[in-house]
Amino acid sequence: MEEKLIKAIPRHGTWEALYERVKKARGEPVWMELKVTPELFEGLRNYDLIYEAKRRKFLAIEGRLDEVGNVRMEMCVQQNNGDGDGFGVEPDDYMCGVIGPDGIFVKPFCVE
Repeated sequence: MEEKLIKAIPRHGTWEALYERVKKARGEPVWMELKVTPELFEGLRNYDLIYEAKRRKFLAIEGRLDEVGNVRMEMCVQQNNGDGDGFGVEPDDYMCGVIGPDGIFVKPFCVE
């Protein structure tokens, strides 16, 4: 089975320009806007944040350069508060993904 390549497409400008902006931040977070494509959230549940991104047709998310030159992104997609007394509290759900310098996802978005 052939692996499907997922390309990161910035809402404005090119991936190369966005990558340079993230690179110049030297590990500090940079807000990015990626266009929503059919494969961007493939296989993920329609959390409120994902639903809103699909509605707006772009995802606003922070990205930062890691030690090997990839762009790592992470965002809370659901807070799990439990009941009124705090019982049943589970860890929040985070969506994360990794994009290589070439604009291809090394690790597609997943929820952990």
